Amino acid sequence: MKTVRANRIRALVKLLCISAVMIPVFAKTSSNLDEWSELKSGRQIYRAACSTCHGSSGTGASRAELGFETEVPDFTDCDFTSREPHGDWVGIVTEGGPTRGFDRMMPAFGGGLRDDQIDRVVSHVKGFCKDKHWPPGEFNIPRALKTGKAYPEDEFVWFLECTVEEPVKFVGKFIVEKRLGKRQQIEVMIPVGVQQLEVTDDIGGVSGYRVGEGIGDVALAWKGVLWHHLPAGTIGSLAAEVFFPTGDEKDGFSDGIFKFEPFLAIGQLIPGDNFVQLQAGAELSTKTSVAKHEVFWRGAVGHTFTQGTFGRAWSPIVEVLGSKEIEDGSEIEWNIVPSLHLTLNARQHIMLNIGASIPVNDFSGRQITVMASLLWDFFDGGFAEGW
Repeated sequence: MKTVRANRIRALVKLLCISAVMIPVFAKTSSNLDEWSELKSGRQIYRAACSTCHGSSGTGASRAELGFETEVPDFTDCDFTSREPHGDWVGIVTEGGPTRGFDRMMPAFGGGLRDDQIDRVVSHVKGFCKDKHWPPGEFNIPRALKTGKAYPEDEFVWFLECTVEEPVKFVGKFIVEKRLGKRQQIEVMIPVGVQQLEVTDDIGGVSGYRVGEGIGDVALAWKGVLWHHLPAGTIGSLAAEVFFPTGDEKDGFSDGIFKFEPFLAIGQLIPGDNFVQLQAGAELSTKTSVAKHEVFWRGAVGHTFTQGTFGRAWSPIVEVLGSKEIEDGSEIEWNIVPSLHLTLNARQHIMLNIGASIPVNDFSGRQITVMASLLWDFFDGGFAEGW
């Protein structure tokens, strides 16, 4: 008898959760929704509209209680709750799980709750994370092609770069970034390349080209967030990268020495979906007779356009790059990098950025290079998910 009763309760809970999908349809006639319209606080709205499936404490009901297989998230887990910006949560609550490529068991509440109520309930849900040391997802701004980010991430990145004139050089980089706890990240970068190398004749002239190919210098990096303050819209991180002499020296993919690159990265949010990223640092050589010490500074400014209200994001970005060898008489090399960053799928965890690096001075031996990066934020799901 107890088993039958338990099954009936689970079936009832399942029916309540599934019936929530129909809320927008009955928004004008449902007496429950009339009652919801009087709810003021995010806590009240959450208890009325969300707690059946997500639990009063935000930890989520069990599958046995829910009566369906879809696992609901634990809102008290800051690693989950802090990752995405407030607006993405508003989109899912308003239009349901499918708007971000998630399960349709997450219903749309846009027909039953006002915009201000949805905003308040999202603030309440994100408030289940009590540890404010986690940087909020608003700071995970679009990744520029050259300017480093301050936000710690879980990502795979495939980066491609190719010159447009002879001697042609094609370089690909495979980058793995893994977040560690609240504020830190480690990164591994493995480059490979193919390039034309000049062949000289007996009197030193260029008689043609040969093809060189090989792996470049593998790099290991660490990044840690120093500060973040959402009301001011700013985040700052310190990072350090070590390049190991693993590359093919014969074919020009390595200098055969260790290099060390410390840098500071700052992200700044600007009202109106605008953003600025700044990076400054140095590349320090262990053998200056082979490679000089160099300082660099980079800046990126961009704006995000959203397709529809909660659709895919398009972000044109312009970067300005400067670098200078630390020696007397060396000139500053300037480049400008226009690019277009776009999200490819509904979940927006697969992103493409395409652009070009254009020299604006000291053109001797410096070419225009076309670049592209494909980014997969693997914390948000598999590569094939969310399309």
